[in-house]
Amino acid sequence: MKYFAWSISLLVGLMSLGQEMLWFRIVSFMLGGAPFAFALVLFFFLLGIAFGANRGKAICSRYSNLFIAGGTVLIFAGFIDISISLIIQYIPQKNAIGELLGICCILIFVVAALKAILFPIVHHLGTNISNGKVGASVSKVYFFNIIGSTLGSLLIGGIFLDYISISSMFILIGIACILLGALMIVKKSIVSVIAVVMLGSCCFYLVNKHSDYMFRKVFEQGISIDSYIENRYGVIHIVNDDRDGRKNIVLGNKMYDGILNIDPDIDINDLNRLYLLSATHPNPKKALVIGVSGGAWTRALSSFPTLETIDGIEINKGYLDIIKQYPVVSPILNDPKINIYIDDGRRWLKRNSEKKYDLIIMNTTYHWRSGVTNLLSQEMMKILHDSLNTNGILAFNSTRSLDTLKTAQSVFNHAYWGTLGFIYASDSMIKLDEVIARERLDKLVLDGRPLFSKESKQLENGAYKKTLATKLLSLDEVEKLYHLGRDTEIITDSNMITEYKYGLFGNK
Repeated sequence: MKYFAWSISLLVGLMSLGQEMLWFRIVSFMLGGAPFAFALVLFFFLLGIAFGANRGKAICSRYSNLFIAGGTVLIFAGFIDISISLIIQYIPQKNAIGELLGICCILIFVVAALKAILFPIVHHLGTNISNGKVGASVSKVYFFNIIGSTLGSLLIGGIFLDYISISSMFILIGIACILLGALMIVKKSIVSVIAVVMLGSCCFYLVNKHSDYMFRKVFEQGISIDSYIENRYGVIHIVNDDRDGRKNIVLGNKMYDGILNIDPDIDINDLNRLYLLSATHPNPKKALVIGVSGGAWTRALSSFPTLETIDGIEINKGYLDIIKQYPVVSPILNDPKINIYIDDGRRWLKRNSEKKYDLIIMNTTYHWRSGVTNLLSQEMMKILHDSLNTNGILAFNSTRSLDTLKTAQSVFNHAYWGTLGFIYASDSMIKLDEVIARERLDKLVLDGRPLFSKESKQLENGAYKKTLATKLLSLDEVEKLYHLGRDTEIITDSNMITEYKYGLFGNK
């Protein structure tokens, strides 16, 4: 009896905490990676556990056959789990984000509560009152539940999601709940255990591991999905906006992450911000790209004639699968001077502190998203500073956060605000001389041909003219331009101000 109770305690803990990780992925996706996503999930998850444990206590006092009661609850919970991906899929996407989150929070509460009902039940089943060792019996049930909870977070959140989609994971957990519930009802025997294991194995192989039910209808009408990658780091979509004709838009966890375009005649992804580095640095030989994403910037960077080595760091290996599918960027995977490493940018720099670069480029994500402090903090700026050669330039996307310019200024002698708030920092002054800039831009070569044709140089909206028209502003000039209404602050690993103090509402 006690061994059976311990097993149930472990498995329910595994499924419950595993689902918490799944819910965090879903809510974070809906909120575009906002830092408070995990707190929101945790609140309703713990609320559900408290309510479910209370209901479980009532069941223990009301029913004599706890195997049937517990099994029935697990079977019901299993059907709810299986239906979750379909429920979320058919929530009308035109609803306000608050309504979508409200429905998710209710579902989080329900699934957490249903599994928490089992906790008091397994304590009754696994506690030996007759021998007087109640405390020891209770602690063992707790112990196995904690082991299961730890394994759930580790296995599902850290390993399984690299091979099984979130939708499929919910279905598999639901099937496991149903089979475990059935085993409780029929009670343990060699035959029943073997039957459940065989059924579970069949279901595991029959369920499509890569189904994307949950994210099939996440976009408004007029947005078509071209490619889809899902792994433990999140969800990548390549979409086409049929309303304005834009194609190959890269979305990471539903947020804009670039466009697969290197055509300077159609500079819709503002590659002029990258070409400015060619116009301002006289002879770059080594470059580092932190955040390769869809590869457009790395591909464009390979046009710099003096570059001998380009190292690219990308934390999500799913982007490499995307790059392989699109000829416009796929050459970076075979270019002998380009090396791509799957790693965290900050960690990689610490491990390779001996490497020095003339250019470091980070087309950083929105300054309010979770984890972005690792790239924008003063501590990271110092690491980047130490990774630059003399006269080296760091270029990164502030996404219009003036605090990032203040932070760069606290580490580098010079920091400037460029197009769309792209920041250029160096210990040397950065000047844009139009005559010299034209000469250097004319030397950019891609696939053996000049990047800028005579025709492209005449386009007002092309990268050539936009690069030459760039104005590099100081912090004082930008503050006067934007009327921030508060003092700019330095971002540190400790204060994380862009994520929490100002957050999604930016500079207000």
